Amino acid sequence: MKPIIPIYMYRYFNVMFFLLPIVACSCSKQKEVFINKDMSLFIFIISDNNLDDHTDYIENDLVRGLKGCPVGTELFLYIDRQNEQPSLRHLFLLESGQVGVKTIAQYEEQCSTSPQVFREVLNTMISQSSGRRYGLIYWSHGSGWLPGLSPDNASWTSTRALGTDGIYSMDIDDMDNILSGNRTPYFTVLDACFMGAIEVAYSLRNSTEYLIASPAETLGAGFSYHLMLPELVNGSRESLARSLDKYLDYCYTDYYGDGTISGMASLIDCSQVESLASAFKSVLEHSKDSIDRDGIQAFDCSYPHIYYDLDDYVHSITDDSLSLASFENQLKKTVIHKVSTPSVFTQTGGRDSMLAINHFSGLSTYIPGSSPGYDYAYMQTGWYKDCYGK
Repeated sequence: MKPIIPIYMYRYFNVMFFLLPIVACSCSKQKEVFINKDMSLFIFIISDNNLDDHTDYIENDLVRGLKGCPVGTELFLYIDRQNEQPSLRHLFLLESGQVGVKTIAQYEEQCSTSPQVFREVLNTMISQSSGRRYGLIYWSHGSGWLPGLSPDNASWTSTRALGTDGIYSMDIDDMDNILSGNRTPYFTVLDACFMGAIEVAYSLRNSTEYLIASPAETLGAGFSYHLMLPELVNGSRESLARSLDKYLDYCYTDYYGDGTISGMASLIDCSQVESLASAFKSVLEHSKDSIDRDGIQAFDCSYPHIYYDLDDYVHSITDDSLSLASFENQLKKTVIHKVSTPSVFTQTGGRDSMLAINHFSGLSTYIPGSSPGYDYAYMQTGWYKDCYGK
């Protein structure tokens, strides 16, 4: 096995990659460039942490993907990595097949997981973009619904943590407030560990039309953008689903070269999430007095587990056929597409493990009462308040 980065997430990718050739453009010298007016791509890479070694690979993968998109496709790329000031660049595919690039902003050192920074950069992307729609990709660390340390008040955030800049993370509820108060993205890709949780999808239900994320850990290379980007730019439910199939195919290529085959992702229709919550509440009304947590599919090796399969959990708490049928029907409308290898890699539990996937519904959830240490934070989530709240 290759060396492992020891924060339950990405393994070290120790092959050096270089960006494909790109053409620096000056507004005063270049001819008018054709820009696709349909879909723009907004990408945040927050690697000012122990993921910095992967940044060159991700940039290269994005450029490769852009070269497979229609001529004129534009990509706004914000990167904050270790020992470098954050930057925002505008990349676009030229008729020659080359990728043009223009630097929009070079920032002083800042905490990129601050909601204020995210809002300002997003607003700049929106004001500079030409597409009538945009897709958002956010690449960094993630912990699903678990709290993280907020950069704004140096205290633990109340709900889900996304991204890591140094030691600070952004609350998913802050992302929701910013996205829902602006032009919302057609799709949002959360390329970070454990973000494919119903608690996360519920928070973002009014912030994006579609959500792509993994209920498990994602490896260091992240999603396969050289294959997925052309499908994402296509901007339809069908093409978003195909992008997951491309990702799964790539997971079987053993791109780490160590025999590890691991990958999991889901496509969520956020307009269906509230209906799923209603179906879930009906299940709770017919729940048993006790359940066997050990028999439920989990996506981590922590003890106690934190991330359980949502559907497997539902089947463990009730035998009521009507509420189960209603939930199953709504789950199919909510999880449009899902892909997974037979087992997934995890570093939770203090060791490297391959976890067998016997049941995969496309969404994870926490089970209240699993751990007193997590229960208080979980009770602050919107999903808990609206589904379990009395």
